[in-house]
Amino acid sequence: SDGDRLQHLRSVLPMEVRVTSATHPLFGKVLEAVSFKRVAGVMYLVVVLPDGTPGTIRGDATGVFGAPEVDGTSTVLTVAGIRRLRVVTETLAGEMPGGVRERK
Repeated sequence: SDGDRLQHLRSVLPMEVRVTSATHPLFGKVLEAVSFKRVAGVMYLVVVLPDGTPGTIRGDATGVFGAPEVDGTSTVLTVAGIRRLRVVTETLAGEMPGGVRERK
């Protein structure tokens, strides 16, 4: 039950949690959760942000209850990764028989 989960959470705080929501600006970061609060039925963790200041984050945006860190439905590439992938793709296209390469 929700009450049991929150009771367990009280017993293990403070603890480290990973931000698992791919749309959150701190996605992938590990933060220290020091407490929690409920606002309008939504559970928020009180965390220490990377700059050392306190902040809050929705509990469901983290792996606090053991949610999988990677759900397998998305992949995140950096801009540098996308550029590298483009170079590799263009190189392979040029090496294939009949490969067509666009010239700029």
